[in-house]
Amino acid sequence: MADVCLRGDLEYDRPLLREKLGEMILAVGDWPAAIGPGARVLIKVNMLSPKGPEMAITTHPELVAAIAELLLERGCEVAIGDSPGGAIKGVEQYWRNCGFERIARELGCELVNFEASGSVARTVGGFTYRITRVLDEFDAVINACKLKTHLLCRVTNGIKNAFGIVPGLGKSVIHSYAPGPRDLAEQVVNVYGLVRFDLTIMDAILAMDGRGPSTDGRPRHEGLLGVARDSVVLDMVISDLLGLGPEGLDITRAARRRGLGKPWEKVTVDGDHRFVEFDVPRTAIYNLVPPLVGDLLRPLWKKVPQTGGDCTACGLCERSCPVGAIEMQTGRARMDRGRCVLCLCCHELCPENAIVFRSRLDRLRRRG
Repeated sequence: MADVCLRGDLEYDRPLLREKLGEMILAVGDWPAAIGPGARVLIKVNMLSPKGPEMAITTHPELVAAIAELLLERGCEVAIGDSPGGAIKGVEQYWRNCGFERIARELGCELVNFEASGSVARTVGGFTYRITRVLDEFDAVINACKLKTHLLCRVTNGIKNAFGIVPGLGKSVIHSYAPGPRDLAEQVVNVYGLVRFDLTIMDAILAMDGRGPSTDGRPRHEGLLGVARDSVVLDMVISDLLGLGPEGLDITRAARRRGLGKPWEKVTVDGDHRFVEFDVPRTAIYNLVPPLVGDLLRPLWKKVPQTGGDCTACGLCERSCPVGAIEMQTGRARMDRGRCVLCLCCHELCPENAIVFRSRLDRLRRRG
């Protein structure tokens, strides 16, 4: 029995995905005991932005459909859900644009509104988080994560997908007191510890590299599917295959310090994959610059989000900003450089892809 099973050369062909998933789940020890006849199972997808699946921002609906069909064959009741920050305007557009509404209607699955279900307070490491009550309604939860890059986390996958159990703008609030990569990693792992994933299924058939995790990232076909019982171990394996080392990310290091996952020398993998020139953002400068030096130089190198010509002044970024650094002025969003904490919420949620990042050094270069 392997800890992680990987299979490549795949497309979003539902019958093929069903066949491969069945084999892969057997390879990691078969279906968990909680996923049996009569069980209510939640497929927790990545539904970051209301964009089509071809943009590689969200878990692909055909993979979710393949998972759902296998669960239905086992006699389970199946639901699909996540909590994107922009759902304050209504989660229905996310269900529709991401393709989940179509497959839910086709298969008779439930679409779950995390915001409407209310939240409950949970405390970890001295921090209190409001997490969705939806989790209490299910016997098992499947982590259907998406492999993407991220400007603060570098790479997001299984662990980061747990962040969606914090409904609505609660995620933005967490960003406000964790602006740096290491701080955010600790917060993400805290939240991850509040949900029990019975099975993790990674969608990297169409992955994303570059300036992810949203519309500035680059979709790229990897043809890769991953299955594991433990999200941390899966993330360690993928990080190593990307050339970063099994604990090369702040998130995986934070998880291992808590005793999550398992020692690398004990991890077993069925399958392999070669990532070729996968562009992973660098964040070392955020962690390496001493606080005093950083305070002095930050006004120069700090890349604050700004709106480009596509801004429609819809106001979503203004309502989502956890520190109130955005105002609508003269028909577009204006960002306050001094107040911005670089949480990236505006960039992730902008429906028009109108957010760009520039520092004062960038301006000086252009003038030169």
